[in-house]
Amino acid sequence: MIRVGLVGIGGMGTVHYNEYKKIDAASVVAVADVRADMAKEKTNGDNVSVYDNMESLLLNEQIDMIDICAPSYLHAELAIKALEAGKHVICEKPMSINTKDCERIIDAASKSGKLFMTAHVVRFMKAYEYLKNIIDTKELGNPVHFDMKRISAIPRWSFEDWMRDTKKSGASPIDLSIHDIDFIQCVFGEPKKLSSAHRSMTNDNDFIISELVYDGFDASITGGWFNCDIPFKAQYLAIFENGYVEYVNGKIIKNGQEIEIKKESDSKIEGINISGADGYYDELVYFVNCINKGIKPDRVTSESSKNSVSLVEKIREISVNI
Repeated sequence: MIRVGLVGIGGMGTVHYNEYKKIDAASVVAVADVRADMAKEKTNGDNVSVYDNMESLLLNEQIDMIDICAPSYLHAELAIKALEAGKHVICEKPMSINTKDCERIIDAASKSGKLFMTAHVVRFMKAYEYLKNIIDTKELGNPVHFDMKRISAIPRWSFEDWMRDTKKSGASPIDLSIHDIDFIQCVFGEPKKLSSAHRSMTNDNDFIISELVYDGFDASITGGWFNCDIPFKAQYLAIFENGYVEYVNGKIIKNGQEIEIKKESDSKIEGINISGADGYYDELVYFVNCINKGIKPDRVTSESSKNSVSLVEKIREISVNI
């Protein structure tokens, strides 16, 4: 049994906490959150110790693994401390909010001999696994064009409003659009050419449109937070030489026909239903299995996670300001 210490039990941390209850090979034995009273309420009735900081958890608990669901700007600091304490670490995306800190994490993991993985959940979601299979098998021929979108209302619910602080979250490029940028990057690698337009946190609107050009095809990726009550939407349209695959309204359509794919669950983050968010269980099970088998997680390598952060940085550098 892998004994897990969960750091941060806000919106995403609660999702992870509930998914562990379905995993026989792992169990959350302790939670650390600066809002200890809230953590006690969320774990009420469970045999779980609660701390107001990770250092106390590490000092007092016998654990194998730390799961970091704290705000993005704390990822590097917490991950490095946990690795130096001899714990395996899974950390919510992004790996960090800048490439330099990603490199520090990689170095700490190498020195510790422990496993590290960024929780890029989209790589584990059924709709995106299906798309990757279409790409890998060339069932519909070579790719021609990808159109990927991920939008929501501006997040006003985060602790101390850290998500609307660009220095702490990286705003929509590094917090939201990185999901789709990471998917394209992990499948196809670095693009040949980039272009972008970015509206940076103006009147509670923050969005970025990125164009990634490869040999023979391109990917247009939109990610944004908007100052209106627009529901969360994640969708794609992938066009190939001999057909198309579309993911919209939680459904996968291939050449006009709906594809039935079993989903493990739908998750909620702070009351926001994320349709088709079925990858959380799978990513946690995958990492736990890597620990048990003593193998590095090759589905989400640290270099690949760092490359996605680096790619977002490059996109922001060349973006035209809106």
